[in-house]
Amino acid sequence: MGLSLARHAAVISGLASALLLAVLASLLLAGLEQHRRSEAREMTQAFALRLVERFGESLGAVYMLANTVDRQSGSVRQFEERAGELLRDFPLVRALELAPGGVITYVHPLRGNELAVGHDLLVDKARSREVHLAISRRQMAVAGPMELRQGGLAVVARYPLFLAPVAGREQFWGLAIGVVDFPALLRTAGDADFERLGYRYQICWVPAGEADCRTVLGDPELALAEAEALKVGSSHADWRLAVQRRAGWLAAGELGLAAFLVLLGGILGGWLVGRLVADKWCQASDGDPLAASLD
Repeated sequence: MGLSLARHAAVISGLASALLLAVLASLLLAGLEQHRRSEAREMTQAFALRLVERFGESLGAVYMLANTVDRQSGSVRQFEERAGELLRDFPLVRALELAPGGVITYVHPLRGNELAVGHDLLVDKARSREVHLAISRRQMAVAGPMELRQGGLAVVARYPLFLAPVAGREQFWGLAIGVVDFPALLRTAGDADFERLGYRYQICWVPAGEADCRTVLGDPELALAEAEALKVGSSHADWRLAVQRRAGWLAAGELGLAAFLVLLGGILGGWLVGRLVADKWCQASDGDPLAASLD
């Protein structure tokens, strides 16, 4: 009976020890994961803030470019000179354009952007949605990141211009346009920090009125369901950013170590209790099978 009692006590105590250790390990691992997610969230928020700030600063070039259009006559004054100055002051802007009637006519610099000249934004189905949105709302509309006709990945900001009211009605003149280099914008915001600190990231553009992303950049293999996601929004742009630790929130080695310690703790707990029960209830001789089995 003593042998049976000791064995049952060893099994029960082993299972209880393993269960207790499993609960403790689960709590510790959950806390570790939440801590790491919190760190990633803070880093992502800081990156998003820098991204929006740098982008907002670049939009200043578009508003200033609009001043080259005389709102009374509709004539364009000193476009080349003013656009050149603005590109020097706003290094993330790769090109500035004016589109009278929605047709891109003035471009600086022209070299490398020849394909943009003559592009009618009002009839281009791939571009007209944001253009008409800007005109109807009488405010800047942003599209991208997207591939440009002339090549390269950029965010395009379009600001509608209207002439002075005649008979109480404004007349649409055209658009002031700024082309912002998106890879340069990401670098300025510090996207290299993700790789340096062991994270993967993914960013995409959500067009106005749509739910799905376009132009996904970063790591295409990122598991969005497991990532820390953030909506990077401003009054002009809507992007989504997702970040995940490259090694996972919990590394395989950490999970394996926790499982090993739970198993080891269960075995040691069972052995200890079994030995105590045997010493107390089973006064066995040196040759007793119970003593031999517990030694």
